[in-house]
Amino acid sequence: MVRKKRPTRQAGPGKRDKVLASRFLTKVRHTIEHYGMMAPGDRVIVAVSGGPDSVALLAVMSELGRRMGLAVIVANLDHGIRAEESRQDSAFVRDLALKMGMPFEHRELHLGKGASGGLSLEERAREARYLFLKEAAVKNGCSVICTGHTMDDQSETVLMRVIKGTSLSSLAGIKPIREEAGLRIVRPLIRVTKSEIIAYLEAAGLSCVTDSTNQDVDLFRNAVRLEVLPFLEKYNPGIRRSLVNLADEVRDGTGYAASRDAAFMGIVNGDRQGAVTAAVSEIILQPKVVRKAIFKELLRRAGGELKKLTYHHWMDMDVFLKKGRNGSSLDLPGDIRVTRNGDIVTFSLREREQRA
Repeated sequence: MVRKKRPTRQAGPGKRDKVLASRFLTKVRHTIEHYGMMAPGDRVIVAVSGGPDSVALLAVMSELGRRMGLAVIVANLDHGIRAEESRQDSAFVRDLALKMGMPFEHRELHLGKGASGGLSLEERAREARYLFLKEAAVKNGCSVICTGHTMDDQSETVLMRVIKGTSLSSLAGIKPIREEAGLRIVRPLIRVTKSEIIAYLEAAGLSCVTDSTNQDVDLFRNAVRLEVLPFLEKYNPGIRRSLVNLADEVRDGTGYAASRDAAFMGIVNGDRQGAVTAAVSEIILQPKVVRKAIFKELLRRAGGELKKLTYHHWMDMDVFLKKGRNGSSLDLPGDIRVTRNGDIVTFSLREREQRA
């Protein structure tokens, strides 16, 4: 089934449209400059699905590429979940890249439906997408990856984490910029709303495609977007902005706390044949918030799964540090086993211990 693209104006853009498009471009550029997302001469991968957010992102990056001397490469991943529909989307993106005179990187996968390895389809798709984007960046000598996350995505993410249960740091939501494996992953649209994006596309006369799965409320994010948030807006019409402001406040606060916690990270010893250690007597003297930070750092360095940590894991670990007997152990997400030997606590992979 061929899906229609979002209709656009047939006539050329008028003065009002040009003003609106210019303001949108200026707002996004200010976001880029505020966070230091990229600099003149950077080589940039832009993730484009063909949907409104990514098409708006590509149009903005195309213009900024000319103004800032950026080399822009378009990257598109077909997860293989929507069969012919997603192949049509990829063809649309390929044509768009060709029209804008940009190199095009594409990969087709066959993820199928259902969970695998304890991951949902959404989680598997996300992991595959970022793996592809990183590989495309390395292949093309890019230092920056741009994704089309918006202010609406931010509000949805924060609310989803509240509903499922989360830590304080996770309430910071989607980071506007983060470093990973020598790459900068940036979100230039993080300060604009979906309605602003749609208005920009109409003003610029740009088409896009629609993803039919975006209406599937069996997917958690869609349910939050289509059902939960509209319900909450009855009681607070500005709930989306409130959630974004909360994320900003938490990010600023945890960023300050992290800078202070760094002074205590000398307690964590480096990797010793795959094991990470620390002195129990030094950890338990720290305030609760610092003990949590040290605990997460130990788990991270050992290769554990921070995303699967729960409040109960933290409580179990705190009790283990204070009352654990010599030789006792505790298992944590990511096949990590914590063992105690006198005053030393060691985080290591259980598989390594079993082979030994």
